[in-house]
Amino acid sequence: MSGDAPAPAAGPALPFAFLLPKAAVAQTAGTDAASLEQLIARGRQIFVEETFDGNGRTCATCHRPDNNHTIDPRYIAKLPASDPLFVAEYNPDLKDLEKPALLRQMGLILANVDGFDKPGVMRSVPHLLALPTSIDVEVCVEHGGKGDFCEDEAFANALGWSGDGSPGTGSLREFALGAITQHMPKTLNRIPQVDFRLPTDEELTALEAYMLSLGRTQDIDLSKLSFNSPLVQQGKLLFDVKENPVRNGEVILGETANCNGCHQNAGANSSTTHANPTRDTGVENMRTPPAFLLDPTLAVDGGFGKEERVSCGFSQDHTCYGNGRFNTPPLVEAADTAPFFHNNSVNTLEEAIASYNGDSFNQSPGAKTSSGKDRRVKLESSQVTAIALFLRTLNALENIRSSNSLSRKSMDLRGRNAKETLKLAMADTEDAIEVLQGGTLLPYPEALARLEEALALEKKALHTEIGPLRNLRLHKAIALKLQAKALMVTEQP
Repeated sequence: MSGDAPAPAAGPALPFAFLLPKAAVAQTAGTDAASLEQLIARGRQIFVEETFDGNGRTCATCHRPDNNHTIDPRYIAKLPASDPLFVAEYNPDLKDLEKPALLRQMGLILANVDGFDKPGVMRSVPHLLALPTSIDVEVCVEHGGKGDFCEDEAFANALGWSGDGSPGTGSLREFALGAITQHMPKTLNRIPQVDFRLPTDEELTALEAYMLSLGRTQDIDLSKLSFNSPLVQQGKLLFDVKENPVRNGEVILGETANCNGCHQNAGANSSTTHANPTRDTGVENMRTPPAFLLDPTLAVDGGFGKEERVSCGFSQDHTCYGNGRFNTPPLVEAADTAPFFHNNSVNTLEEAIASYNGDSFNQSPGAKTSSGKDRRVKLESSQVTAIALFLRTLNALENIRSSNSLSRKSMDLRGRNAKETLKLAMADTEDAIEVLQGGTLLPYPEALARLEEALALEKKALHTEIGPLRNLRLHKAIALKLQAKALMVTEQP
C-alpha cells in the first residue's frame, strides 16, 4: 500500500512540494500546504475516476490504489469479467489492445513503446511508490572518456521500464499523454478528441502532484540502520557493496552481492551518479521466459531507445528496438510488488535475487561497473535467503511508516474520509504482516505478534463511531507498530 489518503483541507508543508510546477502552488507560506493538499486531492479524483472519454479505463485500472498502485495476476484473478482492464475481451473494436492470456496469467500489458508502427512488447505495470526518489535522470560519468552508461538522448525524468517512457520532454507531468493514447482509446485508430480526449494542463498538473505524493519522499540511510536479527544484518552486509573484492590481483566471487552500485540505500539510484540508472542486466537473455512460452510470436523488448537491433533476447534470432537497457526500480517496496522485472519473468523475491547468479546477468554489460570493475554475482542459497529477509524487513518498516502516517491522518478526519483513510492504514499493516511472513523463516516473531495486535485494534477502530474511543484504539495501534519496528531495527542518530 501507499500513503494514498483523501486529502484534508489543510496540513503541514509536504517535503516534495519543490518538485511541483511553481504555478501549481500558492506563493505565500500560509497557503502553500492547503493549495498542495487540494491539488493532490484533485489529482487523486482524476486518477481514480476520469476516463478521458475513452474505453472506460482510468489510470487506476492498472495502477490500483489498493494494490500498491500496480496489478499482478493474483489481484487480476479477483476482478469481475466486466472490469475495464478486460476491455479487449468484450469490445471487438479493441480485441488487439491487449493479449488476454498474458494479461490474466502474467499481469502483462501491451505497450507500443517503439511507436505504433512497430510491434508492441509485453510489460508489467510498475508501481508508483516513491517516485520523488527514483525519477532523476543519470548524468554521464567520465572515466578517461565517455562513460559506458551515458545517454545520447536527453529526457526530463526516468520513467517506465525503459526509462524513456513518457512522450514530449519525457517528464512525469506528460506521462499521462502517452498512457491515455496507449491504454484508453475507444478504437485502435487512436485519434485524439475522437477515440479519447487529452488531459488539460490543470489535469496534468494535478495528476503529477498526486503521483509524487505516493509512498516515500526520500531514501533511507542504510548506514544508520542496524538490524536486530543476525540473519537480516548479514543480508544488509551482503547487499550494501558495489563490487567484488580483489585480493592479490584476483577477483573474489561469493563474498558480496554487489547490489549497492545500482540500488544505493535499497533505492533506485546509482551509488556513483546518485540518479536512476538504465542498465542492461541480461533480463531479456534469460532462458525460456514465461511470456514466450505462452506466445512464441512476441516481440523481444529492446528497452531504452528506438534504434533497430538484431540478435536480441534469449534466442538471439529476434529483431528488437533499443539498446537492451532498462530502468532501475527501488527495492524498499520490492517484497510488496511481485512478480519481478519488466516482463514479470520471476515469481518471488528470493528467485529474483537468485537470478543474478545466472549467465544472463553475469555475462551482461551490467556485470561491470562504469569503470569496468567486476560485480558478477555468485551467491549460496543461504546468502539469497539473508538478502531476501533484509529486503522484506525494509519493506515492512516502510509499511509501518506509511500505516502510522495514515492512522494519524485518520484521527484528524471525520465520517467517510476517516474510514477510507483508516482502511488504507490497515492495508499497510496487513502488508507488513504478509511481507514478513512471506519468506517462511520468521526472524521477528515478536514483531509479527505486535503487528497482528495492532491490526486487530485498527479493525475495532474502523467500526467505532465514538471519536475519542476510536482515536484511543488507533493510538494504541500506532504504539504497537512502533514497538514492532524497535524489535526489528536499531536506528543510529
